[in-house]
Amino acid sequence: MMNRLVRIFACAAPLFAIGCVSVLPEAAPPKPRFHIEAANTEALSGAPLNWSLVIDDPRATRVYDTVRIAVAPAPGRIEYLGGAEWADRAPRLFQTALTQTFEDAGRIISVGDRLALPVADIVLQTDIRRMELDVSNGKNAVVEVYARLTDGKGTVYAARKFEGRGNAGSTNPNAVYDGFEAAFGEILTSIVEWSYAEGVAARGATG
Repeated sequence: MMNRLVRIFACAAPLFAIGCVSVLPEAAPPKPRFHIEAANTEALSGAPLNWSLVIDDPRATRVYDTVRIAVAPAPGRIEYLGGAEWADRAPRLFQTALTQTFEDAGRIISVGDRLALPVADIVLQTDIRRMELDVSNGKNAVVEVYARLTDGKGTVYAARKFEGRGNAGSTNPNAVYDGFEAAFGEILTSIVEWSYAEGVAARGATG
């Protein structure tokens, strides 16, 4: 009798295990995470500039200071994309991409954030006003940044608002990434070009 029970249990055990596995929910695939790339610097080359530049931490409201990707279905209304997210806080990614664009262009040797460069001749301050997928009229990635060049002691050399746009076409994560890549490429290039021109106007080419 004991041997028979053992044989029955041995036969039933695989069936029980199979039954248990079949009712477990499958793990959801991980969300794609977006990174902001530095802009192409082919058009940003030029003579070396001997003044230093520190890039302050960008300012942003809690709407954008997050890993969630903001979606604007209507003016004044913000939701968040469900199928993807930023790889880090969006302002931090923007600051890193901006710093890397300056570094890759190579015209300013002493450039970095406050950790790398606590004191500099010129300070670049940025306020992120929009960093969202606008779906109110089409599917467009929109980035708006207000930038200031200062001496870090209260004197403002120049200030300007910049905007970058990229057509996403849909809310598919790959399409959204393509839209943001175009928007950031445009705005990063514009900010770097402007910083060179205004920095030279304020400090000259040699500081």
